[in-house]
Amino acid sequence: MNKGRESEFVALRGKWLKERTRLYDRDTGLPTIATLTEDLGKQIQQHGSLAVLIFRPGSEGKVEQVWGFEAYDDLLLDFVRRLKAFQADGIVPNGIFCLPYVRSDEIILIINPEEPFLNDSGALEQKAAELDQLIRGYLAERADLSGRFRSFVGAGRISFDPKYRAERLVYRGIQEARDQVTRKTVRQEIRGGELLKDAIQRREIHPVFQPVFDLATGEMIGMEALSRGPRGSEFESGETLFSLAERTDLLMPLERVCRQRSLEAVAGTNGERQIFINMSPAAASDPEFLGPVFLEQVGSFGLSPDRIVLEITERTYAVYESLFREVLSKFRSQNFRIAVDDVGTGYSSLSSLAEIEPDYLKFDNVFVRGIDRRRTKQDLLEALLSFARKMRTRVIAEGIETREELRVLQTLGVPYGQGFLLARPVPLADLRDLKKVKV
Repeated sequence: MNKGRESEFVALRGKWLKERTRLYDRDTGLPTIATLTEDLGKQIQQHGSLAVLIFRPGSEGKVEQVWGFEAYDDLLLDFVRRLKAFQADGIVPNGIFCLPYVRSDEIILIINPEEPFLNDSGALEQKAAELDQLIRGYLAERADLSGRFRSFVGAGRISFDPKYRAERLVYRGIQEARDQVTRKTVRQEIRGGELLKDAIQRREIHPVFQPVFDLATGEMIGMEALSRGPRGSEFESGETLFSLAERTDLLMPLERVCRQRSLEAVAGTNGERQIFINMSPAAASDPEFLGPVFLEQVGSFGLSPDRIVLEITERTYAVYESLFREVLSKFRSQNFRIAVDDVGTGYSSLSSLAEIEPDYLKFDNVFVRGIDRRRTKQDLLEALLSFARKMRTRVIAEGIETREELRVLQTLGVPYGQGFLLARPVPLADLRDLKKVKV
């Protein structure tokens, strides 16, 4: 091949690869619907109709917003793999999986014309309902997906009509399935909101606590108060609970109950251990929390304000800086302690952290994960530790899951830590006899 032909070939190949990235999703390997419409149009004319299912996973815990697109992409990729496995097992109908467009988080299944229930609308609806339940069960079983993902399945039909272009019929059938998913989502939100409102009124919120340990001695120095919904309910997990509350405008009343239930649980406990309580923008706007009620509650349970550490996330402070500046100043004047959570996610500058003057900095678990294999993370943590010492701020590493991570954190001089390796969130009764762990 001469140089001219070779150059032309390279240019054409580059164009083809560029075009392919628009037509096929790189991570999942699925084609977009645009690559299939012509063939699907022919199938409609030949068979009279096609059936379509839409799988729309949704992020309950705002995975992409909080953890970044890589974490969300990983969850989506696992979701697609599971759908393919269900199909290989004969649970999901045979057909072609595709996407509306590259990087979409909506998965389309164009069902093979040979499937027996193709022309039976009732059977198609029943299959969608069965898959709804099946996928929810799968999501509930996965510890890393539970509470972060929900899924709805919608069904639609693409019927041949000689008056319409076949390709447009394809898109209309897909839209029919989408509309069904939307209706299911709305019904679920209404039902979930009603159930959550009832749970709040009945105070069926259960506090659990994850200990914070001294990484040099293994002694428990405090515990973070977390909340769970009614046991066995669809919003038992913390992420699902608070995500639903936010979407249904119930965050403020939910957090009031969470705070009170947590304070009730720790009343009369070891007076030296700190109690970490999360504070959201809703709480920072709640007159009950900002007024005398919360301070009086703390006192009524025999607790002093200096035992209570109010946590805000780095991201929350960056977005609501003016609001939190005034609120934190008020709580500090009442002798409450302040912690900044999720440090290291890059939302705010060091100057913002210095302005808060927190008592604790809690390094995000994404930052800690794999720190034993990433020299860059270790160097960055050393710099942040130096910064924290100058502010006279204590550092807590979150999300410690392996011995290797723990050893690196100890070597770097991180004073405190929490994570599944050390202890999982449990009811307070399970922690009464726990004083220290082996580190």
